[in-house]
Amino acid sequence: MKLAADSINHLLRQNAWATERLRAYAGKTVKLALTPVEACFTIAANGEFAPAAADTVADAGITLTPFAALRLLTRQEQDNSGIALEGDTELAAAVGKVLQQLQWEYEEDLSKLIGDIPAHELVSLGKRVAAEGQRQLTSLAGMFAEYWLEERPLIAKRRDLEHFAAEVGALRDDAERFAKRMEKLEKSL
Repeated sequence: MKLAADSINHLLRQNAWATERLRAYAGKTVKLALTPVEACFTIAANGEFAPAAADTVADAGITLTPFAALRLLTRQEQDNSGIALEGDTELAAAVGKVLQQLQWEYEEDLSKLIGDIPAHELVSLGKRVAAEGQRQLTSLAGMFAEYWLEERPLIAKRRDLEHFAAEVGALRDDAERFAKRMEKLEKSL
């Protein structure tokens, strides 16, 4: 648990704003759980995390599914499914928001190991590779979508769905008019 606290504190130190926000919750205990692992931390007076004593009851808890954790790490759209807050929800939400917004200065950390210029070049290469990978995935998804729309229709086209919805609406209106005519006819008999 000390390693987890040290890792989180390293990120908190790189983001000074984060410790400022957490200082308001000094002395509170938070349980962080990534199924099936969980750890309890006490927020110290300086806004950093300290491992909580084994018998400590957490004031708040944040539980993530592995899929939700992966979405947060890849900074995909903010979808809160797979995230559960327990106990003091204000505390859990505040800690969750801080942890979610932390930025890892990996270039700075890498420069301590291999030097400034190699770290910068390696990070630049990594960003280019990631951008190209994203471009390739987007292109591949577009090709599959076109194939499933045109060659082997598994996905309905928007215009077909709109046409179908209009036909259903017209059929509903016709059925209502027919029902009213039937009522009039029955009354006249």
